Amino acid sequence: MAESEKVEEKAQEKTEEPKTEEKAKADGAPAEKRKESGGAEADSKRLKPTPPDPAVVRKQVEYYLSDENLKYDKFFHDKISGNADGWLDMSFILSCNKMKSMRAGKEDVVAALKESKIELNEGNAAVRRPGNAPLPKLESRPSHPQKKNSIHAHDGGVVAMFRGIPEEQQWTQVKAAVQEKLPAKVNLWHVSQVSDKNECALACAPFDGDVPFFEGLTIELGGASLKCEICFADVLQKALKDMPKHIRDKRERESRKRQKERNRPIKLGTCQFNNVAMLRGRVKEILNSRSDGEQLKPDGSDFKLIKSLLEFHPSGPGKSEGLVGIKVGKSHQGDSRCFYMIKEGGKEEDFSAKKCLDAVEQKPPYVQPEEKPAGDKRGQAKAAPKGAAKPEEAKADKKEEEKPAPAEQEKPAESAADKGSEAKPDGES
Repeated sequence: MAESEKVEEKAQEKTEEPKTEEKAKADGAPAEKRKESGGAEADSKRLKPTPPDPAVVRKQVEYYLSDENLKYDKFFHDKISGNADGWLDMSFILSCNKMKSMRAGKEDVVAALKESKIELNEGNAAVRRPGNAPLPKLESRPSHPQKKNSIHAHDGGVVAMFRGIPEEQQWTQVKAAVQEKLPAKVNLWHVSQVSDKNECALACAPFDGDVPFFEGLTIELGGASLKCEICFADVLQKALKDMPKHIRDKRERESRKRQKERNRPIKLGTCQFNNVAMLRGRVKEILNSRSDGEQLKPDGSDFKLIKSLLEFHPSGPGKSEGLVGIKVGKSHQGDSRCFYMIKEGGKEEDFSAKKCLDAVEQKPPYVQPEEKPAGDKRGQAKAAPKGAAKPEEAKADKKEEEKPAPAEQEKPAESAADKGSEAKPDGES
């Protein structure tokens, strides 16, 4: 071996050895101990990802291959129709965002489809609709306009409108008629001019129960009875656009303030959630993880949660009278899925979980802070032993002891130097 190569090898040995020791020190254990354990201790502390729920994986794959999805899903529709036997490559399924978010791999899908009618080819490399069912006709996906009943559209204050305002009536008359019926200390922020269509829009400061108030508001103007209409969707956007910028900004600030106040923990039955959005997600998960016709276990937490949610239904407690069970099934009003109440005698009745959730969001059952017991003051001094004098009494006794005897009062006072650093009695200067 050449001399230069030997020198280079020695240099490498010298530089590599300190690095190993430094690494061992940095890890907080001697190098020998780490070699003996083989890093098993560190590996055991690593958290392993939770495997995806087979029921959720199964429902998701079944949805991908359902008529409901394939009539709009051009990509999957083309891939399946492009195969003579109707097979869809497994890689396309695994590339979907839902599957990625669940961390579902090929093995997870194969295991989940054991209880499904979805077919797998030899080698489990592709999936197919049950019996190679014909594909639905491809349609364009419908657009989803802004929901009219958006419950947070007026968090920053209600924007409403009056239509059919009689001739010769001005915005000032509209303002006076509305202001007269508003709760005390609640003001209108803005009232627009009456348009050539005899319409007048207004923006009001937010207050508790403002949406129901304006939904039932009627004013008398120029001999006509005018019902208030709360603005939504395009009508709301147009009304806001016509308002001054400082009104829009004020409304936006109030909206953010309400949203922040609303983002608090809630409790339904025995279940607690960080906010209403978390509750919505859990209800959706319960729907998606069950097969059609599957009942919730009466002693399970999911049953108790949905039963507690049902109490918020707009129809009131009478809606769930005679309830003995709850199941998941396909809705009669479309391809969506919903919950069904099973009542005494075997009668089944569906109910809208969305209506219940909207009612929860209107009046959230916030978790109430625990009240401290009366007289419980943190940092309070520990109780004195039984029979000990109270602090005030002890202080008075100390003063009595430190007073000089009558005979000693005639002696000349000692100098400060004689006393040294001895503390002066309380109350003396």
